[in-house]
Amino acid sequence: MFKAIAVSVALFALLFVAGCGSSQAPATPTGLTVTSTGPITLGWTASPGASSYVIFRGTASGAITTKTLLAAGVSGTSYADSSALAGPTYYYQITALNDDGQSSPSTEIGATLTSFTLTGSVISSQNVLSWTAIPNATSYNVYRDTVTLTVITGKTPVVTGVTVATYTDTTTFTPGTINYYRVEAVYPAGTAPVYPAGTVVSTEAAVTTP
Repeated sequence: MFKAIAVSVALFALLFVAGCGSSQAPATPTGLTVTSTGPITLGWTASPGASSYVIFRGTASGAITTKTLLAAGVSGTSYADSSALAGPTYYYQITALNDDGQSSPSTEIGATLTSFTLTGSVISSQNVLSWTAIPNATSYNVYRDTVTLTVITGKTPVVTGVTVATYTDTTTFTPGTINYYRVEAVYPAGTAPVYPAGTVVSTEAAVTTP
């Protein structure tokens, strides 16, 4: 009798240890937020047991099954959506992944692209601008002022109709002059999803003439 009890206890212990070491899919990601809208950047809290994350995107609010795969194998806890168009609102969800499976989806969050990154530098005594291209932009207008360009309303662009994501300002400036630039992307109306034509303005870049 005592022998049977001892065997039962040992078996229970083995099953308990095995259960404690059993494999499982990672926890559902939490804390999904939009940390920037220029470009749209997502951030979230790391999921215990996750080795990577999968990003899903849709153009209407709804279940994850209504969204399309945007990115897989994301190793960190942030992601910048470089393919987002100007105009529509996007809806995102993420899942966590490891060798044992995939988590249930996170909560949903929506975001609209409101800006894009502009950088400026001096090359061969000329102010050279470059920016992140907007996938659906048809042209860009470049604005310049010697005071910070908080807004471009009422300002006259230096050049309009630029069709590439760079511009060289060939104007001659006095050494020490600081010029402030912004670029306006012009985009047409969309049909799938539906959104009106409009513009989106870049961040500001300050360039000092040496």
